[in-house]
Amino acid sequence: MADLAGIKNLLFDLGGVIMSINKDNAVKRFKEIGVDNIEDYLGEFRQEGIFLALEEGTISREKFYEELRKLAGKDMSDKDIDSGWLAFITEVAPYKLELLKELRKKYKVYLLSNTNPVIMEWAHSKDFSPTGEPLSAYFDKMFCSYKIGHTKPSKESFDAVIEGTGINPEETLFLDDGQSNLDAASRLGFKTYLVDQDEDLRKVFE
Repeated sequence: MADLAGIKNLLFDLGGVIMSINKDNAVKRFKEIGVDNIEDYLGEFRQEGIFLALEEGTISREKFYEELRKLAGKDMSDKDIDSGWLAFITEVAPYKLELLKELRKKYKVYLLSNTNPVIMEWAHSKDFSPTGEPLSAYFDKMFCSYKIGHTKPSKESFDAVIEGTGINPEETLFLDDGQSNLDAASRLGFKTYLVDQDEDLRKVFE
């Protein structure tokens, strides 16, 4: 259970918090399509190399495809490459989406995610939720790393949220599954909560 005294805003991470993820599934899928050294690039909370560049928005989706083909020395289709990213996602529990809607009645609810255009294209589609609503239907405002040009745990990623919303960090609870991200947020005055993706998020707000 989180301490919600004085809290007016909630800032959620996406992967490992709202949607359940499994890095091993992504590693397996990328290997299947021919990226043999994929472990060098995919981390639990942050990527490396061209994968990080895509998440920071320093290369385009098309450039990423091109560079990955060079890296693997294989001609992989865009769709196959996308399937590697999408293999990260194991589930979006419907109750979490209902919870977000309930929380918005009482709090301002924001998203801050290290993510990329492939995942977000799916998240903005009707496939995201059982009701056909996109991810954006559940938040007052979303901050995606590839759009703001910074990934957590950088100070700049949190600054983008503060500047983009006008929130006071001390009145904001940040929920993330990465301790280094929470530590960075704490230094800026945010209240924090470490999420285990298998826990029942409803209990955090009881």
